[in-house]
Amino acid sequence: MKFVEVRGGFLQPVSNEENVMLERVKGHNGPLPKAVMDIREQELARQLVSRGLLLRFIYEGKLCFAINDLEDLWES
Repeated sequence: MKFVEVRGGFLQPVSNEENVMLERVKGHNGPLPKAVMDIREQELARQLVSRGLLLRFIYEGKLCFAINDLEDLWES
């Protein structure tokens, strides 16, 4: 189990499986489309969205996921 720091200094616990999913989304060049995920990855992504660690949005007509990095939004 690992901890991911979210805005405000709060630590959010994530399982090893969730951490692998976060790293996959981070490592993807651009938003990660739902269509390239298997069923388990889709469920992990849904859980991470509900906990505020991932964003879910429509990009170029596809449902996609990206890391929820609020710091970048506030600095812009």
